[in-house]
Amino acid sequence: LENRYNLCPLDRIDYCKSAEGAEHEFLVFYFRHWSSSSAEAVVCADRTVQPRQNHGSTQSSEIFSPSSLETNARDYVYLLGSPRSAASYLKDRFPDYNTLCTLQFLESRPSALQVSIVLSLVHRQAPSYHLYENQCYWFSLTSWTSLAKLFTGNQESCHNHNARCRYRGIELGVSEESVQAVVAAYELEWQNVSEILQHELLRR
Repeated sequence: LENRYNLCPLDRIDYCKSAEGAEHEFLVFYFRHWSSSSAEAVVCADRTVQPRQNHGSTQSSEIFSPSSLETNARDYVYLLGSPRSAASYLKDRFPDYNTLCTLQFLESRPSALQVSIVLSLVHRQAPSYHLYENQCYWFSLTSWTSLAKLFTGNQESCHNHNARCRYRGIELGVSEESVQAVVAAYELEWQNVSEILQHELLRR
C-alpha cells in the first residue's frame, strides 16, 4: 500500500493574519482526499513560542525583554477536519482574523507528505524563536514562498498583500536566504524520504 499522505494533493493555501494583539500570522491548507476529489481536509500550520519556565509565577507572556529575544519555537500543524469544522475552530482560536492571500495550485500539486517535508525544512532553518527575525511572520512567509517556488504552475490572489509580515506597519521576518536554503535542500530530502518509504513497503 502506498503512503496515503502521498496521495492527498494540496489544492490551495490561505495566508491569514489576526487583526488584534500580536497580529499573529498562520497558514491554512486545503487538501483533497485520496479516495474522493470532492472531499477536503483542512490543516493549519503556525509558529508560536515555547513558554519559559517561571518558578515565581504561574503566568506566562509572549512579550519578551531585549535580553530574552530568543527561545525555543513551537511549530504546530493541526488537522482540523472538514472546511466547516475548520472554520469553526479558526474563528474560536482567532476571532478576528483575515485571509490576506490565497495560493491555488493548478498544475504541480504537492502532496501532504511533500508539504510536511517543506515545513520540516523551514523549521530546521530556525528552530529557535526570535522576536524580530524568526517569529510567526517568518515561518508563514518562508513556508508559503518555498512551496510556491518548488511547485510551479500556481496562482496567487491577494486581498491585502502588503499586510503580510508586518506588525503595526513595521516589516518583520522576511528572509529570502531562508527560502533559498529550503528550496535547495528539498530535492535531497524528498529522495531520502521516498527511499525510506520504499524500504518500508518492501518489508511488508
